[in-house]
Amino acid sequence: MTVITIEGRTGSGAPDIGRVVAKELGLDFVDRLLLAQIAKRVGSTVEALVETERRAPTLVDRAARLIQRMLERSAVAGTGGDPYFGPGVEVLLSRPYREIDEPIVTSAHQLGEKDFIRTTREVVVDLAEVGNVVILSRGGGAILRDRPGVLRVGLVAKLEDRVRRIMLREHLDMDHARLFVQQSDEAQHRYFQDAFGTTPIDPFLYHVMWNTSEVGVEYAARTIIEMARSMRERGLK
Repeated sequence: MTVITIEGRTGSGAPDIGRVVAKELGLDFVDRLLLAQIAKRVGSTVEALVETERRAPTLVDRAARLIQRMLERSAVAGTGGDPYFGPGVEVLLSRPYREIDEPIVTSAHQLGEKDFIRTTREVVVDLAEVGNVVILSRGGGAILRDRPGVLRVGLVAKLEDRVRRIMLREHLDMDHARLFVQQSDEAQHRYFQDAFGTTPIDPFLYHVMWNTSEVGVEYAARTIIEMARSMRERGLK
């Protein structure tokens, strides 16, 4: 079973690297958008869940069951929310770092940072239980740092290179792309401080950190693939 976490500064190429690694190794690729899809699947009807038993379960199906159990535990513990859908959990899981501090109001709850941290931690741990997955962002490396068999990767890059990537990805001019990167960095840093008492570029969180301005996205992806194969074969922590 292979589990890889990739935490990257905005614009460092983490999504591109994650997809390449997942495709080459035959793993599921989980980013914040897929997490939102998984959370929505938790609200499926009984008939729909029964139907999924008749075919090979997808990552969304498998993880939905784990998240459902997590939400049921939260309900039993008295933390509130619908046990089959949660207090806006699909909204929580789909939020990028730069939106964590912005208030989001659901029909029953205003979701705060503590909810985000708790929900994210439990979902990442559950996804690691599913296995054979690349988990992008969400502090996966910090959450799973003591879990054997998880390859934890950090990515950084020069500011100008990151801004250029964001200009292309988000269709922004340079000034707005630079602001986008700066706001994302600040929010990511606050999240790591509040959730883990450290920073997203703490080298002790990862097996390896790549500067994609120096080594390039393709080289980083290829090396991560080789490391994952080696860890799987040798059973290294």
